Amino acid sequence: MKSKTKKILMLISTILIFIIDLSYALNIYLGIIDLESYSDTLSNKSQTILLSLCAFVNLISIICISRNLFANKKKIIILNIIQVLLGNIFNIIFGIFNIIIISIKTTDIDEAKSVRKELPVLEDITKYKWYVYFSVFLFLFIICYTPIISLLPLPNSQAIKISIIVLLYVIQIISLLIPMHSELKRDFIVFKNNFKTYISKMLPGFGIILIAYIISNLSLINIVNNISTNQSIINRWPIYISAFVAIIIAPLTEELMFRGFMKKFLNNNTIFLIASSLIFGALHITVADSLSQLLYIIPYTILGFAFSLNYIKTKNIASNFI
Repeated sequence: MKSKTKKILMLISTILIFIIDLSYALNIYLGIIDLESYSDTLSNKSQTILLSLCAFVNLISIICISRNLFANKKKIIILNIIQVLLGNIFNIIFGIFNIIIISIKTTDIDEAKSVRKELPVLEDITKYKWYVYFSVFLFLFIICYTPIISLLPLPNSQAIKISIIVLLYVIQIISLLIPMHSELKRDFIVFKNNFKTYISKMLPGFGIILIAYIISNLSLINIVNNISTNQSIINRWPIYISAFVAIIIAPLTEELMFRGFMKKFLNNNTIFLIASSLIFGALHITVADSLSQLLYIIPYTILGFAFSLNYIKTKNIASNFI
């Protein structure tokens, strides 16, 4: 793709989503659109703030693209990741589109000046026998991802429930970090030193799979007439708790658990890809309250497939966190 074409496409895309974000935020603020009347999980105030932030992020992106698309490439990618995390379905689609476009090779830029970089070759750091990793995995899976805690006679208190969730996350993080801290430290250093190479290798393929995830998720919302039970539970939490869990805690625990640990006792890439994807998909529907909700295993398995495929390709768990 030529640089001029790339710049025009990204400008049109970013200006369009900027207008959508701004108009939606104004309509919600003025009361023209009342999200709370459609769903008890949506707040007019929080959505107005998030859409305003997305509009601001896209305004900065427009400035960066206009000034120098290629000099600001890293900034533009980060800005689009932010809008994907904070925004609605339009922000997700346009954000992924922009990331894919900017990652496509530019044909009219002289690339003879720079040698095409490949992903660093990382040696496997395995401290224990496979059955040690399997035993820890099984223990953590039973106490953290099954309803075994609900069988205990506990008071019906929201504070106690949140405390138990926090305690389980702490147990999981400690149990995962002890055998993998050397690998984790190495992976983050290597990822930081080869950021551009990893991003250029990861995003195009991952973006395509993520679009398939979004399409399947939206299709199921229309079929089931509701979001997944797992997502509705998270939406009932305060926004600062759900954001912290979804953006920081979940990537750390789930990627170490279902990618890092599982790969230690499943050496065959095909078996690992299938098992990791299906287990990851299944655990996200363990709280399904109807048979139709079980269909949500499809988008979650697609997402798990993307993460597992990325780990096979990069062999760097830090790339999955990002």
